[in-house]
Amino acid sequence: MKRLDFYIASTVASTIFLASFSLVGVLGIFTLLEQVEDLENNYQMIDATLYVLYSAPRLFYETSPVAAMIGCLAGLGILANNSELLVMRASGVSVLSISWSAIKPALVLVFIGLYVGEYILPDLERTARVNKNQALTSEDESGPNEGFWYREGDVYMHFNEVVEGGILEGVTHYTFDENHKLLSSLYAKRAVYHDLREGEQYWLFKDVQITRISQQQTSVEKLTSQRWDTVLNPQLISTEILVQPNKMSIGELDAKITYMQAQGLDSGKFELGFWSKIFQPLGTIALVFIAISFVFGPLREATMGMRVVMGLVVGLVFKFIQDLLGPASLVFGFSPILAVLFPILICFVVSFFLFRRSV
Repeated sequence: MKRLDFYIASTVASTIFLASFSLVGVLGIFTLLEQVEDLENNYQMIDATLYVLYSAPRLFYETSPVAAMIGCLAGLGILANNSELLVMRASGVSVLSISWSAIKPALVLVFIGLYVGEYILPDLERTARVNKNQALTSEDESGPNEGFWYREGDVYMHFNEVVEGGILEGVTHYTFDENHKLLSSLYAKRAVYHDLREGEQYWLFKDVQITRISQQQTSVEKLTSQRWDTVLNPQLISTEILVQPNKMSIGELDAKITYMQAQGLDSGKFELGFWSKIFQPLGTIALVFIAISFVFGPLREATMGMRVVMGLVVGLVFKFIQDLLGPASLVFGFSPILAVLFPILICFVVSFFLFRRSV
């Protein structure tokens, strides 16, 4: 049984790897074509290629559920086409034993995806966006046309560049009153984060110009330095660079949600991204169950091409339902957990009934 278990697992693992490599390759080509349309200033073909390479972990992470499904369909399909599954069943090997052998490589893919999504994807995506923004900004441009925007209460902030090590280049603050009227603006050439001890963290502005606006007059004050006390730290700013929740790690999403709720801001899309990442492993297993139930059920005698097409169709439908329910939860106000879990539960229910018919 150990040898048989290894044979099934290795066959499925090889097709999962091939499916993942193919999906990442195809999406990488489309990503490169999108970047070619943005070529201007210092953003050239080599930069676009590097952007695609930096995006490869994200593409792998996002396609891993579908890759696991297609890989299981193809791997078990090979065994079915060679009548090996039939021989295994005739020799007394149960469907559950075969299924468990096929699930093992999918579980390995799940753990690899979790590691990539938590520790590799965010840093590379952050680097890709910063490099692209810097390359797209020409030397004669001035003002907040590029860079990154942020909001804290009634203060809207813009950072021209975020440098590793707690340094901000070109910091602009716009302060508004409750009637959305501009009260003052601040521009600092640089801001450096100081983390002295617990409870003693602040930013220090360098080369500061403050413009105060009133009904009577406008005054300008210049300072060599000024302290900025805020709960905003380099970790929170680094998450703002990514903007999209699917590019953040689970830890960064949790910190982002906590901060936004403390500021009274809407954290709905980040909560949706958080629960999507939490339940992605469960979604991968659900799609694998669908794949196994198809092989032992309606696709038992189908061709390899039909199985791959069916895997793509089911994967796209699964993703479509998730993408439909996610924004719907933000619009209609129901829990994002339900939006994420609903398509997963559908997969488990469908696979359960197909299993019952095949066993």
